[in-house]
Amino acid sequence: MPEEKKKTASKKSATKSTTKRTTRKPKVETEVKKGSLIYLDYVARTKEDGEIFDLTMEDVAKREGVYNEKGRYEPMLVAVGHNWLLEAIEEELVGMKIGESKTIEVPPERAAGPRDPSKIRQIPKTKLAKLGVKPIKGERVKIGNEEGVITLVTGRKARVDFNSPLAGKTLVFDVTVRGIVSDPKEKILAIVKRRIPGIPEQMFNISKAKGTVTIELPDLTRYIDGIQYAEIGIASDLLKIFDDVSKVKVVITFERKEKKDE
Repeated sequence: MPEEKKKTASKKSATKSTTKRTTRKPKVETEVKKGSLIYLDYVARTKEDGEIFDLTMEDVAKREGVYNEKGRYEPMLVAVGHNWLLEAIEEELVGMKIGESKTIEVPPERAAGPRDPSKIRQIPKTKLAKLGVKPIKGERVKIGNEEGVITLVTGRKARVDFNSPLAGKTLVFDVTVRGIVSDPKEKILAIVKRRIPGIPEQMFNISKAKGTVTIELPDLTRYIDGIQYAEIGIASDLLKIFDDVSKVKVVITFERKEKKDE
């Protein structure tokens, strides 16, 4: 081999050996867009009387006297544009940045709707008794898929309002964007934890490859009430959020436990 060709070959080999493969890092989102997966804190009130009907912050709940020991106080996971919150709210979230706060007013027609007089009905006390409901003002009543509250008791009947408690009211949401989830694996984990809270994240084994997301759940999830519906919800959420995912596999692994010597 001529001297010049040897030098050229050695240069090429040196170039190959020193060239490093670069891996693409997920783009970090700093501004909310349609389709973003975000963590959101909020306090929701009715404009008419300022009454809090929902919130995510424990300190505010204690300060306002609405704290519930069984409540779950943490930022809410929201897939913007997928109606995890009211559409009117999600529209206003677009363009917000991490740490930014905003007050959003939602009129009745975009919230629980106007009050419907036809949903206020007179129910015989005998029927309420069969349902196990005492005819007392303020008692909740459930008939079929409808839920209402007794607003008046007269004679042999009780007046029950099956309108939503928020019907006809303007809602005010004070919102703060706490974070935007960009990494695909973190997105999957966030969705799993949304449906199955209370289990350490290191107990979930998650992977995403070739259009398939595989989620391995610990065997203790078998004892969670309604776990089948949670798994269906996880699959549904992932297929909506990831355009490049066509299949979701949920796997449960049971291991043989070693017997201890007496």
